[in-house]
Amino acid sequence: MSHPSSSAPAGTQITLYIWPPHENVLSLNAASVAALFYTQLAIPGQFSVAYSANPDSSPSGQLPYLTHGMHNATTFASIAKYVTQLPGARDVNESLNTMEKSQFAARIAHVQSDYGDLVAHMLYSLRLNWRRVTRPAMASMLPVPQRYYVPNRIRESYQPRLEAAELWDIPGIEQEEEEDRISALRRDRRKKKETKAQKFKRVFEREKVIEKARAFLSSYATLLGERRYFNPHADSPSALDIVFAAHTHILMNVSFADPLLQGLLSESYPTLVAHAQAVQSVAFPDPQSFPPTAPLDLSPSLKSLLPTPALPSWPWTKRTEEVTEEEKRFRLARWGWIGLAAASVVFYLAFLNPVVVVVSRDEDDEVDEDAEEEEEHEDEEEDTEEEEREESG
Repeated sequence: MSHPSSSAPAGTQITLYIWPPHENVLSLNAASVAALFYTQLAIPGQFSVAYSANPDSSPSGQLPYLTHGMHNATTFASIAKYVTQLPGARDVNESLNTMEKSQFAARIAHVQSDYGDLVAHMLYSLRLNWRRVTRPAMASMLPVPQRYYVPNRIRESYQPRLEAAELWDIPGIEQEEEEDRISALRRDRRKKKETKAQKFKRVFEREKVIEKARAFLSSYATLLGERRYFNPHADSPSALDIVFAAHTHILMNVSFADPLLQGLLSESYPTLVAHAQAVQSVAFPDPQSFPPTAPLDLSPSLKSLLPTPALPSWPWTKRTEEVTEEEKRFRLARWGWIGLAAASVVFYLAFLNPVVVVVSRDEDDEVDEDAEEEEEHEDEEEDTEEEEREESG
């Protein structure tokens, strides 16, 4: 990667594009929150935030991404690397030695994978959270008609990842609510059809998710210990602190209808909750420290749905393209084939005199034919009767 100063002129605006906020969360996407924390800690006051709900606007098709002049940085890793190389930027990992930087990089990948699965499970897998929280929030960020199909498309993109992690289609508390709404007769029928294996799955699969989350969170609670941050050498957040806190920030600040992991965090791991709050307070100690933001504009997406007609080429418009000799030969051959086909059609119609017979039958003709057949049959019967009378006489 080239140095930022060589690819962007001085004074060029740096803009970070992230998913919009929702309720008390800075963004409804963990990677967006992490990119916001990192950029704020590295270059405070030198960038602006643009909220976007259109991942297709990103060069990689994903949010977040950062623009600086002609340079684009996508994904959290590339954004962090680019921002750190800016003149006057602060390296959040400067106090770590080479071995610790490698270990923290591996842990960041682990957090993005396992903790990311748990956050996605809460947002997209649990059906009650999806229906009452995530989908309405995403729909409010999108214009018509994207709000009717984009949220489902995003949810479907998470399904293979969560299925591989065994975090998809886990029974939630919405099943109990559904059972309360149905009649007693239907509830009894459902219980009779439910096998012992199905009962075991319904009862213990939620506990399996909690145990998976407990195993992950316990390891990082042990790593944190009594310190304020994971960084063992400085009282300031490292990249690992930023990524971990971004995921905790979403789990603890969204009003989930099914608070499966929210209760686990607040009750069993208060140090991790305090860790996320500490990272946010360092990045944004007061409301005035938040970077300037651009409002979410939904009107351009409506225009993009309408087809743009091609402008006609007016006869007085001069062509700037030069036609090569090869293109001229192909064009001449193409017109020759068209002329030959037209001449063949004219010759066939003018000299060969093709006879085209069109036979049309309607219901009246069919009725007339049936009547004629009946008359012939009656005549035959009369002739037969006359012959019999002559023979008897």
